[in-house]
Formats: sequence, structure tokens, C-alpha cells
Amino acid sequence: MTAAHRPRIAALGLHHETNTFSSFPTTYASFSTSSYGGVLRGEQIERNQRSSHSTFAGYFQAADDLDFELVPLLFAVNDPCGTIERHAFDEIVGEMMQLLEQRGPWDGVLLNQMGAAVSEEYPDVDGEVASRTRAIVGPDVPVVMTLDLHANISRKMAEFTEAIVVYRTNPHMDAKERAVEACDILVRTIRGEIHPVAALEMPPMVISILRQDTREEPMRGVIADVEEAATLPRIIHTSMAEGYPWADVEEMGAAFYAVADGDLAAAQAAARWMAERAWSRRADLATAPGLSPRAALEHARRAPKGPVVLLDVGDNVGAGSAGDSTFILAEAQRLGVRSLLETFRDPEAVAACVAAGAGATVTLTLGGKTDALHGAPVTVTGTVGRISDGRFEEPEPIHGGFRFFNNGPSVVLETVDGHTLLLVTNRYLNTSRQQYYSVGVRPEEFKLVVAKGVVSPRPAYQPIAAEMLLVNTGGAASADLSTFKYRRRRRPLYPFEPDAAYP
Repeated sequence: MTAAHRPRIAALGLHHETNTFSSFPTTYASFSTSSYGGVLRGEQIERNQRSSHSTFAGYFQAADDLDFELVPLLFAVNDPCGTIERHAFDEIVGEMMQLLEQRGPWDGVLLNQMGAAVSEEYPDVDGEVASRTRAIVGPDVPVVMTLDLHANISRKMAEFTEAIVVYRTNPHMDAKERAVEACDILVRTIRGEIHPVAALEMPPMVISILRQDTREEPMRGVIADVEEAATLPRIIHTSMAEGYPWADVEEMGAAFYAVADGDLAAAQAAARWMAERAWSRRADLATAPGLSPRAALEHARRAPKGPVVLLDVGDNVGAGSAGDSTFILAEAQRLGVRSLLETFRDPEAVAACVAAGAGATVTLTLGGKTDALHGAPVTVTGTVGRISDGRFEEPEPIHGGFRFFNNGPSVVLETVDGHTLLLVTNRYLNTSRQQYYSVGVRPEEFKLVVAKGVVSPRPAYQPIAAEMLLVNTGGAASADLSTFKYRRRRRPLYPFEPDAAYP
């Protein structure tokens, strides 16, 4: 192409983290209740995403800075939950590919994927999207895919793209930055300035969710290796993925990826070096300590100041859990712990509170309604406080970089146990304090705050937390992977099989 030509680039994606052990199937209708926006098309994408700190925000910024025409086609994003039903996949991916074909031709394509999507028909949804994209645009139009750090990168994803760019931070604070980098690679490829070739290494190892904070060792050292490998001769880009262990697929686990300028051997050497360095740390990456609900609550009660934030590992909504786990609340009732703040997804309880009205006293059976993994329902009595439509906005950078959220109809309940509970209709992980500020609740004023997540709540709550404690609860996102029955994963795979070998 000529230097004067302004590249025309399509941007689209199905961004979903699929927990194949979740009791919530991902239906087409479920996208309409997503706290992240659901299915966005054309100008809707720009209105929802440009002012955020997300991947699409990075695409828009890069289009301005690098002078290319960005054409946002469709972006389907849903809260992490269960396997994507066949109809949902067919509708969303079918529309994506139809738009890609009808609106072409293109100079390049950006795929905004999460990297751990699973449907009833396709265990590797992200690879399938890449394959179908390649079939439409042909072999000569470069395709670059952006992924979440929790991706399970597959060889199919690598085969049908020129480059893959993955977040380097967890909490995910660099989505916009990585998107700009992806656009730079794509535009330079279109202009013939570089000729990317890539290599993927998939050592047989799983990184514990309790070890995935990239600001702490041992993950900090792994990311430092990724950054060092990026400085090697001929290397254009390096990435690694921590993996998503609740997607029972063959490629589940850590992966290391390098892109070189026309030098496949250089890419292979860089990817292998990163993988071998991580493999040498596999024992530290596989295990980490955590507390029982009782131990965490007793520690928090003795703490000289608060809030002490309890990270509810098993009910990590950001990993596809239910959002209605009762393990911590039930233990708090038994111990008589007061000044506790927690969010619960319970549409039935919300409806009962709305029907009773603000100021009414209600007795509810709360939580534990999804399945047997998340505890038994707990009876609470309290006063109905503020009733809200559940919409709120987070202008500051947070995990994932999104800005506009929707909890669905929501209610504040002040219980006789001294607990403040935010009851919501839609599942949303606790990644923004605006979730509480929007209904007049200030987390800073509590002795104890329960956050349903592991790493994702930290940017929001570390600034106000006296301490943050990992709590090993059960649930669809339990850190104890031995509680799940895998059918598709690789074998051997460390630490499931301690004698796994690499290379």
C-alpha cells in the first residue's frame, strides 16, 4: 500500500470468560443484563467505550494518534459465567462475521477477545473467531488479537492472527495501553514496515489464582522476564497468559508468546526462554496460603482499625461464580461480627424489598440459591434502605478499564446483625467503590468489607483498606482445583500431575 493511504481497520469481538463449572449458562438474552454493556454495535461502542480505560478506548486513541480509520462493528461483552449456548454463539459470531464481510474490504482487523470463551460446540471460541475472520478477509489482511491476561491461548488463535497482545497487569490496569500497542503492530504491518512471525510455548503448568497478582512475587518476576524478552534482537512483542483454570479445555494453563520481525527462530527462542524461566518457578506459582472464613473474620475483628477487606475467592464473580455465596455472612452471624459490608446477587430478595418499600422491615432468605457450591441460604432481618436502578459510572482506571455498569435493580438492606448488604439483580464483581457510593454507602466507614474476587477488587479497595485477606471459600471459582472434575485438560499438567515435565 502507499504511504498516503489511510488504513481502514475493522474492530470487533466477543469478550467472554467462560467458567465451564458455573451453573449460569450464557444465553443470548443474558447479554442484555450484563453489567458491562452487552452487545454494542457501531456508534454504541464509541459512546460506551471511548471515554473509558478499556481495550476499545485504546483502539480509538490509536486511531487518532496513528491516523487510521477505525470501524467498530460489534462488541459483545458479558459477565463471566457458564458455557455459551449454541444459539448465543451462532447469533453473535454470525452477526460479527456478516458485518465483517458486508462492510469490507479492510486493510486490517482488530479482534477484541477475552481469550477463555467456551461454547457448547466450540471449546476454543476465540480460535474459532480468529479462523472465521481469516476465512473472510483472506491471507493478506493482517489480523491482531488483544486478550485478557487470564486467556488460555490456543495454537488456533496463534495460527490465524499476525500477532496477539495480552494485558501484562493483574489487576488489569493496562488494557488501553496494550490496545494501543496492538494497533501500532497492526498499522506497521499494513504499511510493510514489519513482517511479524510468532511462536507460542505452552508449558504444562497451571498458575494458582492466589499467585496471579503481577505486582507481587512470583508473578512479578515472570512479567519482568516477558518485558526483558521484548528487548531481544528482532523481537517486536512478547506476551504471556496466566491462564483461566475454570475453563475445562485442552489449552488451559499458562502460555508464552513472542512476535519477531521476519525471524521465526528469534520468536521461538524468546517464547521458549520465557516459558522455561516460569517453569523453574512452577512450585511457587501453583500454591499460596489463604484463610478460612472463621479465621479471617476473627482476625478482622481483632484488627485495630478497618476496613479489613476479605477477598472471597470462591465467589469470585469475575471468574464466573454466582455472587450469592453465604459462607462468610453465615460465619459472621455465628461469631456476632458487626460492621460488615457485602454485595449479594439475589433478584428474589431485591423484588421483596422493592415491594415492601424503603423504611420497611423485612425478613429474607438470602443467597445460596444458585447451587450447592456457594453455601446454604441465610435468614436475615433488616430495614430496607435506598432503592436504586443499579446504574453507576467509574471514571477512574479500574480492573479491566470499563466505565459504565449496571447492577440492575438494587437495594441497601441494614440488618439487625449490624451488617449492610447491597442486594443486586445482575452479577458484578466488586471492582469499583462507586458501586456503593452510588447508593449512599461509604465502604471506608466499615470495619469489614467483603469483596467477591481475588485480584480484581484491589485497585478499588487497597487505597482504603487497613488489610486485605484472601479467604479460601468454596464455589465455582474455588482456588482448590482438586474440587473440579476436568474432562478436556491436558495430561500431565502441573500441579495436578507433579511429575509433569517440560520441555
